[in-house]
Amino acid sequence: MRRNGPAEPPVRAEASFRALFQRIWRGIVHNRVLVAAVLVLGFVEAFCTKAPLAMVKVLMDALGAQREGWFERVGKSIDHGAARVAGWWKRLVEGVPAPEPGLFDRWSKALDEGFHAAFYRFAHAVNDLLGLGFEGRMVSFLGIAAATVVLALVGGLSIYGMTVMSRYLATKIVVDLRNEVVDHILCLPLRFFSRRRMGELISNITNDTAVLTRSFTLACDHVVVDPLSILFNFLLLLAFVPEVAWWMLPAVPLMAWPMLRTGKRVHRSSSKSLAAMGDSTESMNQILTGIRTVKAFQLEGERLQEYRDSNRRYLHREKRLLQAKGFSQGFMFGAYQASFAIFLCVLGWWMTNSPETYTLSTIAMVVVPLATTYNHVKRMVRSFNILSESVGALEGIHAILHVDPDASTRRGGLLLGEVRGELAMENVSFAYDSEKVLDDLTLRVAPGETVALVGPTGAGKSTAMDLLARFHDPTSGRVLVDGHDLRGVDLQSYRRHVAVVSQQPFLFNTTVFDNILFGRRDATAEEVYEAARQAQIHDFIETLPNGYQTVVGEGGGRLSGGQRQRITIARAIVRNPRILFLDEATASLDSESEQAVQAAIENLMRGRTSIVIAHRLSTIRDADRILVMDGGRLVEVGTHTELIERGGLYRRLYDLQDLG
Repeated sequence: MRRNGPAEPPVRAEASFRALFQRIWRGIVHNRVLVAAVLVLGFVEAFCTKAPLAMVKVLMDALGAQREGWFERVGKSIDHGAARVAGWWKRLVEGVPAPEPGLFDRWSKALDEGFHAAFYRFAHAVNDLLGLGFEGRMVSFLGIAAATVVLALVGGLSIYGMTVMSRYLATKIVVDLRNEVVDHILCLPLRFFSRRRMGELISNITNDTAVLTRSFTLACDHVVVDPLSILFNFLLLLAFVPEVAWWMLPAVPLMAWPMLRTGKRVHRSSSKSLAAMGDSTESMNQILTGIRTVKAFQLEGERLQEYRDSNRRYLHREKRLLQAKGFSQGFMFGAYQASFAIFLCVLGWWMTNSPETYTLSTIAMVVVPLATTYNHVKRMVRSFNILSESVGALEGIHAILHVDPDASTRRGGLLLGEVRGELAMENVSFAYDSEKVLDDLTLRVAPGETVALVGPTGAGKSTAMDLLARFHDPTSGRVLVDGHDLRGVDLQSYRRHVAVVSQQPFLFNTTVFDNILFGRRDATAEEVYEAARQAQIHDFIETLPNGYQTVVGEGGGRLSGGQRQRITIARAIVRNPRILFLDEATASLDSESEQAVQAAIENLMRGRTSIVIAHRLSTIRDADRILVMDGGRLVEVGTHTELIERGGLYRRLYDLQDLG
């Protein structure tokens, strides 16, 4: 699997968190306009949520219960705290001048005057607009009611905009990541896919990115609004109980401390849970792709038991994840209750010593910010736990992104115009890791020549063809097209002149017409029909319920093997390549289908440079040359007749097939 397989080393938690925040930061920079809108809307939402509490203070001012302005009290509280900090600092470092006294107090007085002037102008404007004729305190009450309505409307709109934009931002970041993963996968060498299970890759692209989508979406709901809401709660406490407000600063980190203690545990549990999900997906993939074998050999019970076992492991690891998250939330609740108890004790002490300062309404105004602060911190902790889950998902994705793409997939290099079709290999060796497959292979194919590669299983035939098609680059030596080293040629410009027909024909789950058109997207309908005629499949297609618009099913499952193969040959014909690679194109067909496909292949090969791999030696008798390989080396070269007369390896293979 991704997290315990040999291909990639495990990713440390610290590195994963760093990668996570780098990914988020990249998304922020790429979508900075949208991020700015989210921040503005988050500020407005937090303000409109907390402002009604401040309106109570305005009401109290209107009733004469408090003469000191709201902003003025905040300024005095900040000045008082700043003076204390300056005094402590001055005792530590001599010669440091104290800050100018009353700095925030003067600012807050000016802000208070401006606020009250604007509020009363607003109240009188509403009174005049509605023609109510209120005077005195009633104008203030009307202004408070109207301001509350405005806050409700603005707050509702901001919540709507914040919800839509923040979740769209989170989804867009993950969609960009998903596109990046698939783009990177398409650039990886073929040997990567031979070492990875398809279920694992599907789990990476679907399950892991689904976790990231959910994590980023839920996190974006809270990482902006909740810190701002805590800030506004702090300002409210500064206005009403400044002594308690300063205790809130160390209390919030203490309440959030459990998330730092449990985040790594959540991350580890999430990694194991996603690994188990990958096992389950792979088990299901094996059942579905091998369903015919499962039924033929009565493996239903065994396959079902393996699937159940993988799901049981997933359930166990998901339980551990839920336990880690539950411990975090429970520990968080206990820390909050302890902090709240301290707040109540401090508040009670000040009430006892200053009963004339703290009225019952003031106490109520204090309890609300304290109580809601816990909810904000709790949601922030939940967001942190969710992000910890996403670290586990990101590990699997980064394990793919950290695999270096094959050199043959990189774009750039010499752009090929017309291609004559001359191919060559000069002293080519190739190895999969430490396993050597080709050893000092040299050959040359003239333009328009048909060359067959034959030999026993494991001789290196398919590897040689893969190097000529540049699915891999050689370990040593050179592969040439028209005298140009393929490593210096732009891959896209080379592949435009190449077509491949393999032993296992693959059709996309779309129409017959589209499957042929994939050979060359700008081909006309008449070119598609003509390619089908040359592939000897046109008449059959016409008998289908919707003709060329018939959907072939998953992998072409609604067609026979010979029909699928002839459609892939039509796809190669419409491409009109100069170089053609045929990898055992008739090996899995019955005799009747083989004859039809062989006729189609002969039409396809006419006038093109063709490299053919065939186990049925009767299909390559007419090849211009036959290259016999054994143990990664070229051991015989000649025509069919020459090789038969020579009596070497080719003759022995030919006699074994009893074709003489």
